[in-house]
Amino acid sequence: MGQNSTSVAYAFGQMGSAYSDVAKPIIPPSGLVITAITFLDDNTPTVLTSEKLDRHGPNYINIQDNSGDIEAADNFVNFNGVFATDVFDGNIPAGDDVSLATVTDKVQVGQYVLLVAQGDTDTTGLTIDAETPIPITKGPNKRGVRVVEVADENTITLDADITPSAQGLIFLDSVHGAGGLTAAGQVFPKGVTIYGRWTNFTPSAAGVICYFGV
Repeated sequence: MGQNSTSVAYAFGQMGSAYSDVAKPIIPPSGLVITAITFLDDNTPTVLTSEKLDRHGPNYINIQDNSGDIEAADNFVNFNGVFATDVFDGNIPAGDDVSLATVTDKVQVGQYVLLVAQGDTDTTGLTIDAETPIPITKGPNKRGVRVVEVADENTITLDADITPSAQGLIFLDSVHGAGGLTAAGQVFPKGVTIYGRWTNFTPSAAGVICYFGV
């Protein structure tokens, strides 16, 4: 049967759904993902695996077991942007080289950056340095520190001074934000529906309905 509205197909289960009230996995059909979950009773999921598209797509609420600094945290809780890395300490004027501790090809000219503590994790949240204010990307109050040149895979320049000390940089783009935390241990109350794209879900022993979409 053809679909007249992709939003209906994505959100309301015309491509399938599943009910469960046991603490066992729910897996979507081949080629589909779980696009919405309705909680029929208070529920604390133990598995919530986001579809991972890396730089090519958005991230969603998920449950991960991450530890370590910003470089170690997985990149699909909208915690550490499209890329995160420690940077070497020093006084770095605008336009001077910033040496990244990790080689990457994900950094692009125009990306906004946040200078954060190296020990930040997706369970503790971010400590953002005032040298890199939280970006406002549109309108008369537009602000933020951006990448102005990528010299090579571990050398960039920024449009503002920074003085990193035991800190790292998080790079933001149009589909990767920062500061989101793992949902491990979160109780989702009865009646709530969450939306996203998940490849695996295990609820606690309380009723849920999962809806499938492309």
